[in-house]
Amino acid sequence: MTGQPTDRMGALSGTRVGRVLAAVPDGASSIVLFALMVMTCIDVIGRELLNDPLDGATELTQLMLGVIVFAVLPTVSLREEHVSVDLLDRWFPDRLIGTRQAVLNFFMAVTIGILAWRVWISAERTADYGDATEYLEIPIAPMEFFISIMCAFAALALMANVGRYCIGTGPMSGTGRSDHPPTRGLE
Repeated sequence: MTGQPTDRMGALSGTRVGRVLAAVPDGASSIVLFALMVMTCIDVIGRELLNDPLDGATELTQLMLGVIVFAVLPTVSLREEHVSVDLLDRWFPDRLIGTRQAVLNFFMAVTIGILAWRVWISAERTADYGDATEYLEIPIAPMEFFISIMCAFAALALMANVGRYCIGTGPMSGTGRSDHPPTRGLE
């Protein structure tokens, strides 16, 4: 999604399967983002020039944002391309980066795995109730199931990272810091 090399995906990056596993959700998210942009332009033009906004735009925006965010969550997790704050990296010894990343990936995998489980339970309840969006009456349960499944895949990706760090091949293994020059002390 960011145009960075796919070698951060590890062993899968060089395989056709690995490229497809990354390209499909990234591409789907990009297409939905483009559709969201077009829909928003139509809505704004209709609202401002014709005094006739696009019906259901708010509901479609909410659903599209769910697809945009959660479709790429597994590949973003595998590549460790999350937004991160590196306040303590300067003081963290380089030799322990792999251990730190393995622990963090494990903690995130457990957390997002629990989230996937709880969202699945919510999706089942939503499906039983037949909940739908208010205006367009789009069923909500499929989006919740999608979110749960993508969270589960993200948890698996994070566990894969734990394994990669344990054998020294994680995205930040042996390179000091990902996308940052190595720093020592308080320089």
